[in-house]
Amino acid sequence: MRRELIFILLISSSLISQNNLLKQEKTNPLDIPIILSGTYGELRSNHFHSGIDIKTKGIQGLNVYSYASGYVSRIKVSHGGYGKALYIKHPDGNTTVYAHLKKFSRKIEEIVKSKQYKRESYEIEFFPKENEISVLENEIIAFSGNTGGTSGPHLHFEVRDKNQIPINPLINSSIYIEDDRTPFFKKLFYKSYDSNNVFDSQTELKINKITSSLYVSDTLKSSGKIGIGIVAFDKHNRANNSNGIFKIITSLNNQNLLKILFDSISFDKTKHINTFIDYSFFKNHKIRIQKLFIEENNPLDLYSSNINNGFIAIKNKEFYKYEVKIYDANGNKSKLVVPILGVKTNKPLKLVNNHVELTYIERDKKYELEFNSVRVSILEETFYKNLLLEAKFENDILSIDKDTIPLLKPITIYFNTDRYNDSIKNQLYIAKLSDNKKMTSYNYTTDFSNGKKSSTKSLGRYTLGVDTINPAISPIGFKENDWISNFSNLKIKVNDVGSGIRSYNGWINNKWILFELNTKKGILVYDFDDNIVRKAKNNLHIEIIDNVGNRTEYKTTFYRKSN
Repeated sequence: MRRELIFILLISSSLISQNNLLKQEKTNPLDIPIILSGTYGELRSNHFHSGIDIKTKGIQGLNVYSYASGYVSRIKVSHGGYGKALYIKHPDGNTTVYAHLKKFSRKIEEIVKSKQYKRESYEIEFFPKENEISVLENEIIAFSGNTGGTSGPHLHFEVRDKNQIPINPLINSSIYIEDDRTPFFKKLFYKSYDSNNVFDSQTELKINKITSSLYVSDTLKSSGKIGIGIVAFDKHNRANNSNGIFKIITSLNNQNLLKILFDSISFDKTKHINTFIDYSFFKNHKIRIQKLFIEENNPLDLYSSNINNGFIAIKNKEFYKYEVKIYDANGNKSKLVVPILGVKTNKPLKLVNNHVELTYIERDKKYELEFNSVRVSILEETFYKNLLLEAKFENDILSIDKDTIPLLKPITIYFNTDRYNDSIKNQLYIAKLSDNKKMTSYNYTTDFSNGKKSSTKSLGRYTLGVDTINPAISPIGFKENDWISNFSNLKIKVNDVGSGIRSYNGWINNKWILFELNTKKGILVYDFDDNIVRKAKNNLHIEIIDNVGNRTEYKTTFYRKSN
């Protein structure tokens, strides 16, 4: 009887396990093993990553499946950001998001294209009603791609709660990731603070790896108020890329100080990544140090078990044991032990803001910085704290400190253009200069009473640029009067060397056609399946306008076997 009971339990356990595996396979948005190139909460430029990035073997066109039944609640198509994105609302109130798609399933694609043609716009956003586009669990809803702001083909997948706050899919869904590898520490830093909260530059401590999950640093020798930061990552099975970690817990002499959990980050808080990391150090060294302490005016709600905001107070000649534990979403963990010896240091702190021409900025006040023909407007609470700001205007270049200070709000720059000839005023724009002053990039510019203005969320060097060159247009693979019956699409190369392309439109036989711009390659693509071409001789007309209004038109004739 006992053997029979054990046998039944084993069979039941096996069936449950198989059912779990089936559910995992069934609820995956792709029908290939899930391997990630990015995790939730990962540190990105000016934001925390709001989902997971699933590898698609470096190719496009893989089937994308609905995670669960529901209805399409939002569709957005844009050149940047998520590119082609689909939002599905589920009965439990959550929403799943599928982004950077190549195209949608047939039934959804037809609806999207009909609206694009009606509005005569590639970029589009709309919100279908609950009974308009229903989907079933595991239904093909789209095909993976590389649209929007991507560096390679992949599927971005999100889970959002009923309040549209992104939550960690590896904790809040049945997505299964094969991962038994421990996260790892790469670097360790600390800062010393004085009684006025003025801090020293980052000091690095050497880390020694003892086992795959245990690290011990060199002894930290200092005294007073200390803030510690780490550079740490995770790796998954079958992939060697570094991903973000899920949880951090710090302690001092076995008493917990701070817990950081990457499980729920709202879009209105994600920009505060620039106070979670050492922004200045990142801009100077391209390394993101995660602060294990909370500085003033940090509104992130990632933190719990908070004692003294994670800072530690070191007394002279006393010993301490500081520990950092890091976890991934599968529960794998690693520990770093930092021995600390209280040692008085007489060296003066090196001030971070070591400038010559400085303006003291109080964060709760407005400021108007006036220069010859240039003005800078700063709103209240633009910065995280009071600071000394270097700003000057020399040789037609406005320098607003360096891009090592994070902004909470954009600042507005005004350039007076009275000294320019009327013939080129419309072709002026505000541009940001690179650090070496050799490259300029267009900053969205509008007119004001006697000049140009632009808002920006990064400090640095700005100047007035002028763009008198029209965009360039050239066909790919065909010339005027060619027969192109074997072409499945029409490709046009477009380029602008000055301010960049603002808008484009195309017509065949005076009918507007849907061109899709591949912003990475500068290629316009029209799909002949849209069925606009219905006769042999066809007149093509393309218009490109850049960001200051320079316009180029291209006209040609091609032939194609009629339907």
